[in-house]
Amino acid sequence: MPVPMTLSTATDLIDVSIQRIYKKSTNLSVPGDVMKLYHEETTNDYYDKDSSVSGFGEAARLVENAIITSESPVQGFDKTYTQVFHGKMAQFTLQEWKFGIKKRKLEGVVSDLTRTAGRKKERLLTEYLENSINDATTYTVLDDSGNWTKTVTGGDGVGFIDAAHTREDGGAAWSNVIGDGTTSNMDFETDALKALWRTGSLIRDPKGNLMDINYDTTVFRKGSPISFRAMEINGALKKNMVPGSAENDGAPFGVFNTLVLPYLSTDAAAYWWGFDMSMKGPEIGLQVRKSQDTVLDKPYADYKTKTVYVSATFAMDYGHNDGRNAAGSLGINA
Repeated sequence: MPVPMTLSTATDLIDVSIQRIYKKSTNLSVPGDVMKLYHEETTNDYYDKDSSVSGFGEAARLVENAIITSESPVQGFDKTYTQVFHGKMAQFTLQEWKFGIKKRKLEGVVSDLTRTAGRKKERLLTEYLENSINDATTYTVLDDSGNWTKTVTGGDGVGFIDAAHTREDGGAAWSNVIGDGTTSNMDFETDALKALWRTGSLIRDPKGNLMDINYDTTVFRKGSPISFRAMEINGALKKNMVPGSAENDGAPFGVFNTLVLPYLSTDAAAYWWGFDMSMKGPEIGLQVRKSQDTVLDKPYADYKTKTVYVSATFAMDYGHNDGRNAAGSLGINA
């Protein structure tokens, strides 16, 4: 459709033989479930940077007349969030606005500009999750204004899900790739859910201390085979049964929450993640730093041509510094 919208490109709006004209747009809810995975904060700065400092390890034995063993915290990794504006604008000729849009009382059509912002935010946050896995450090964002590159590394220089996260004190690297010790990137099944918990049990804090990670939420692509398998497994767990088995043993673990994301691509149909939602916060997990919520501007008429402009914009950045609250898998058993 040409821009601006003109009488000749939308002749139905001025056709008096047409009594009803409806506004049609997607019924996809925005913001959607992906926002449940992100911690969101407001900032007034173009750059927003965070870091951290660790606690301590464990106390040491003190023998008689000996000096108490000393220890210092370690500094964590830095992460910078830079504000980026996103928006969409509609244009109408004076004639189309007056005799088409206003005459038909379709001014509400421009309200969908706010939903374009919501859809963009949903896509960006979902694509980050999908692409911050499998050793990726950047990916290309497809955009109507021109494609651009998004960095998906955290403070330690690797993606959200990675097999070699650097520990802040220089100790052994930790992994949040789902595996059972033999197979990594396990495909989703009951054994893989057990492996998810194993993966979390091996993750250490910046000083090498054990952590208590309890995965309560799994994430899948909407409509994927494994999303339906998750429902089947949950059904068995609710009956205290072993999923996919005729054994009389009790359920190996409890019922878990599931999130299905429509903006995950078909390439990610086998991908899945586990999250400990209790750990989500400014220190750990996926982050959104916003400086402007979606703003729909009032219609503005150009002084010379009287072309009517309406736009909606928002500003944010997103990413992660520390991914210890999550684990993920490509579902390829390799």
